[in-house]
Amino acid sequence: MIQAIFDFFGRAICHQLDERSLHVSGLALSVCARDTGIYIGIFSTLLYLHIFKRKSKITIPTIKISFLLLLFMIPLMIDGLGSYTHLFQSNNVRRLVSGICFGFVLPYFLYPLFLGRSLDQSSEPVIQKRIDIWVPFLGSSILGGLFYFGILSYYLLDSLIIFTIIVWFSLCASFLIPFIKRTYYKGVISIFLSLFFLSCLSLLHAWLDQFL
Repeated sequence: MIQAIFDFFGRAICHQLDERSLHVSGLALSVCARDTGIYIGIFSTLLYLHIFKRKSKITIPTIKISFLLLLFMIPLMIDGLGSYTHLFQSNNVRRLVSGICFGFVLPYFLYPLFLGRSLDQSSEPVIQKRIDIWVPFLGSSILGGLFYFGILSYYLLDSLIIFTIIVWFSLCASFLIPFIKRTYYKGVISIFLSLFFLSCLSLLHAWLDQFL
């Protein structure tokens, strides 16, 4: 039952090809290795920012730092493009690592906007020190190792990924309802919109699989 729920939400964003997915205790995770890496990265940076930056007035990174962060995203673009165009063969290690590099960058640009203080003149860039980059990246790398070697249980690892997917889409959905100011109601509605959107994508994916 739990595995079916994981697979349902994983299908919303992923092709779920068995050979491109990490396996834990003989079971394939609900998203492929590349998506696993992306959401590991998102989880690590979101957790870091929420613990250390949520009470600060922060805005998106400076142009110089943004350029550096964009360099982290290039490996996924090269690996994904090369793989899907059959220029070369990828593997799950490369998919996982390039996914982590891509995913851990994204919250630096979205989380400051979510806090709603990014336009304040007194706001400072979200990245002030090297530690603001390397701690989330190190955390992502450690998590990646736990996933790749299947050190923890399947249900713990897969639930972490599905939880992060729902949180990330809820964060994105919150920008659709800027007119709701109360944090509690905005959070509840954002989660509902996220679950609804992911459910629709999953059902659409399942329906298309029947005809393709």
